[in-house]
Amino acid sequence: MKQNYILYAGSYAAAEEAGIHGYRLIRGEGGEPRLTEVFAAAGVSNPSYLAVSSDGRFLYSVMEDMTYEGRTGGGVAAFRIHGDSLTLLNTRGTEGTLPCHLLPDEKRGFLYAANYMSGSVSMFRLNADGSIGELCDLKQHSGHGPNEERQEGPHVHYAGYSADEAGLWCVDLGIDRIKYYRIDEKNGKLEPDENRDIVFPGGTGPRHFVLNREKRELMYVVSELSSEVFVIQCSGGENRILQRVSTLPEQAENNTCAAIHLSGDGRFLCASNRGHDSIAVFAVDAGTGLLTFTGRTGTRGRTPRDFCLCGDVILSANQDSDTITMFRFDEKNGKIDDMDEEIRCGSPVCLIGAAER
Repeated sequence: MKQNYILYAGSYAAAEEAGIHGYRLIRGEGGEPRLTEVFAAAGVSNPSYLAVSSDGRFLYSVMEDMTYEGRTGGGVAAFRIHGDSLTLLNTRGTEGTLPCHLLPDEKRGFLYAANYMSGSVSMFRLNADGSIGELCDLKQHSGHGPNEERQEGPHVHYAGYSADEAGLWCVDLGIDRIKYYRIDEKNGKLEPDENRDIVFPGGTGPRHFVLNREKRELMYVVSELSSEVFVIQCSGGENRILQRVSTLPEQAENNTCAAIHLSGDGRFLCASNRGHDSIAVFAVDAGTGLLTFTGRTGTRGRTPRDFCLCGDVILSANQDSDTITMFRFDEKNGKIDDMDEEIRCGSPVCLIGAAER
């Protein structure tokens, strides 16, 4: 029997408008998937990236703004999930501008936020009730890249765990580098280790990454500015680029990549193209972890900022079309087929899916 899912969509919206939307992906007669909206929540401005706690009880959101309560910097927010509704617990200022990604660390009791415009990483304590505690560390990046328009300074876009989860990889599009921090649980600090930083070719603009499900030392990084996926081996303190593949057909122009995700079993990797407005699919070699291009499908919407793989369904958040479009995903061969299904959602930019318990 196919699994049902709960989906959360983040968007750009004023605090008084519904910026977080909840959907249920269920199976109708004959097993056909159907997407229905179950709630729309207001209360925070520009909740453009979301994360859900591992037990499904709490939802965390960035507030992608330049100011928070009259001070420079954006914010983060915590919500309690009550079935088909959300209750706002609290918000905190990040002291960094335009936070665009966050990662809850329930094991150690922290929350990390990537601040795009200021090029910094914020670290908060997490309280036992799910609310966000004090800001305990702030790491500011420096430098620039060769692209004068997009890399005039550091722009941290993503924070994710290292393979052993003892450290944090922070992806900086502005300086073509992924910086490594050891997580100091005792003191609530991020300790840099430049020897473990990953340096990219100038102007490629790394954005997000995922780790291979079986070979955790293999990292897949999508580069926003060069529209590529890099395969990187991170082991023994030595980082090597093993492969770089384009997400675009030849001659394609005016594109920036956005999201990167693995299928549930880790056999396929997908990346979204904004401008070309498509999702590229690659097969992951079971032995080497290297990638082979298998296909590319249009998203039926402009600017697919994010997408979500839910078993045999893939959903695309099309920011500039105000739609979430739905496709069938063949888990055996990675093929994407159009279902001609969509739902209206204002400026969707993040999709998080969780199997119903």
